Order: sequence, then C-alpha cells, then structure tokens
Amino acid sequence: MKKLIAASALALLLAGAAAASPIDTVHSAPAPLSLVVDGQAVLPHAAPFHSGGTLYVPARTLLEFYPMQLQWNNTLKQLTLFTSWDKTILTPGSASMKVSYTQTDGGSNETLDAPVLLKAGRVYIAAATLDSLTGAVTELKPGGSRVTVTPGDLSTTVRVPTEPLAVAGTNSKVKLYAALKDGNTYKGFILEVNGKKQRFNWTVPRDYSHPPQLYYADVDSDGKPEATVVFTLGTGTSLVAQEVHVVKPEQGKELSVPAADVAARAAVSSSITLDQKDVLLKLELQGTVPSKVTLRLPDRAEDGLKYFGSTAAIGAVTYYSVENNKLLADTSLMVGMTESVGTLKLEYKAGKTGMELGAIAFEPDDRGEAIVEK
Repeated sequence: MKKLIAASALALLLAGAAAASPIDTVHSAPAPLSLVVDGQAVLPHAAPFHSGGTLYVPARTLLEFYPMQLQWNNTLKQLTLFTSWDKTILTPGSASMKVSYTQTDGGSNETLDAPVLLKAGRVYIAAATLDSLTGAVTELKPGGSRVTVTPGDLSTTVRVPTEPLAVAGTNSKVKLYAALKDGNTYKGFILEVNGKKQRFNWTVPRDYSHPPQLYYADVDSDGKPEATVVFTLGTGTSLVAQEVHVVKPEQGKELSVPAADVAARAAVSSSITLDQKDVLLKLELQGTVPSKVTLRLPDRAEDGLKYFGSTAAIGAVTYYSVENNKLLADTSLMVGMTESVGTLKLEYKAGKTGMELGAIAFEPDDRGEAIVEK
C-alpha cells in the first residue's frame, strides 16, 4: 500500500498556491522556522510550523523533487496534482486523498498521517506524511530553528542542489554536484572546476554512507591537473566495487581508464599447487617492471585444491585513490571462496588514448611468506 501511495501521493503532496478558506485557522509557532531541502534553503515565505503537536511543511516543497502540474479549484477548495501516471486530489481539512490512475477511474481514498491544512494561501502537509509517502527524512532538532528534508529513495530531484557531494581536498574550487537523483540512483553529475561547470552522464547508486571522492592532481603528467572522481558502486561481505573517472577540465574531456580488476587480470597470471604440507601460489606480473612472486601458505595442503582451485581470483575488492600526482588502485587477490591472500597494487600512467596500467606489484597479507623475483 505504501508504494501505491508513494507514486501518486507524491504528486498530491506537492501542494501549492491556493486562496484562503475558512479552514485557514492554523497559527504559526512564535519563532518562524526555516526550511532546508537537500542542503538548500527553500520557500522563505512558507515557513514550517507546529499545529496540535504536529510538524507541518509546505507541500510545494516537493516541487523541488518531483515534476508535475498543480491546479487549484477555488470553488471546491481542492488542489489537483497531475503526473504522467496519475491524478491526485488534495482537500484542505481532510486526512485522506483521492487517487485515480485513468480518466475513467473514479479514484480511491488513501489515508494520510494528519489532515491537510491551508495557511496563508498555501497547502501544508504533516512532515510524517511527507516521510511515509516519499521515503524522505524530515528533521527538526530540539530547540532548533531549521527543518531539514533529505529526499529518500522514491524521490526524483529536478534541480541541482547548492551543496556539492564532494570537494577536492587540494582545491576548494573543484566540486561535484548531482544533476539528477532518480530513486536510489544518481543520473548525471555536474563537475565544477574554478567556476567552469560541465555535465557528465555518469549513473551510479545513491549511497550516503559512501559519498563520491574527488581529487585534483596531474595524474597524466602533462603539467595540468585533472579532476578524478571515484564512485562506490556497492559493498558487501568480501566485496567492494568502485568506479573511476578522470577528466581534463580545460577540454571537458574524459580520459579512458581501464578498470583495475580488468587491467590486473590482463597483467597477472597465477597457479596454485600443493607442496607437501604447504600450498604454493605463483604469480607472474607483467607491469613496467615484470616480476614473479611465490607465496607459500604453510600447513594448508590438507584443504586441497578442491578448496583453493587452480588459480587465484582478482578484483572482488577494489579501491581507487590519488597520491603524489599518481592514480592508484588496490584490488584484491583471493583463493578459495573468499579468502584474501593479498593485494595487487596498481599505478596508472598516461597512454596513447587515455590512462593505462603502469607498474603493478603484489603485497601479501600476513598469511604466508612471499618470495619476489624481478
């Protein structure tokens, strides 16, 4: 039921301009509250307020996130919200809304968390209603004067927030903004470098616990810094997936970068054998300085090759970073199902058409003894 409400009620929540009515009997709090949506102050003339212990926010707030049309019927004192998928009627004074999905559909009533209110010509809804219908999080800290709304998974942001998702540590004028939020996905970004803004159609998950990372350094050694963006695509047990983008801001050109796991698999060959009581993992690394590595896992032969397999697995956990003007990547080397034995350390360099793999080395965990041959 909540999903059904979410699609259409989003619309109906987007209340807007309306004429005053006899229902307009709500009194604002003594100290006006301000409203901040996704980090940006909005609707300065439509302050949130409390009524009967319920926090109310202007329904028009949702226009910051959902594209739709509003139509006020002053005779019926009703607000109709139109989207591409439904029509919703919102009536001040009522704790329900009527939703219909076709022109011939008579509509059905859906219960709201609290009655809709009309105050100073604006339609207001309870903050709890906003949260339950959209997945948003509306907060007013005790003693605070600012109501903050963070859109949830069901929202679609139709504007660029003023607060960036990331700022480069070495240059505060290098910023990354979300151009569009669609549900739990970012669809498009705006990269700002020294006042110049450029749009890129990168699509990645929205993950507040793993925000994008932004670097500003000369990673291709041409004398001019590039903007490097790192996104976390997903995490889990023995799993971290990241994606990297390198942009030359002067031309707005993105350089190709081979994914760390793909580059490592192309540059590393492995074999696993048994040596009496031990397991031997042999690696051949074809970087700018080729090397061979033998890793001995003592007293593990009893687990057998059925557990270890014949080759190592590469890339379940991958991290990108920029240090000392170098684009770096760490990607995991595993045996068995999810047993990590070390990390492949990659360093990128400039290539003919973009970035390419330069040096690669193996750094073992503390599970065994590694012998490196150059």
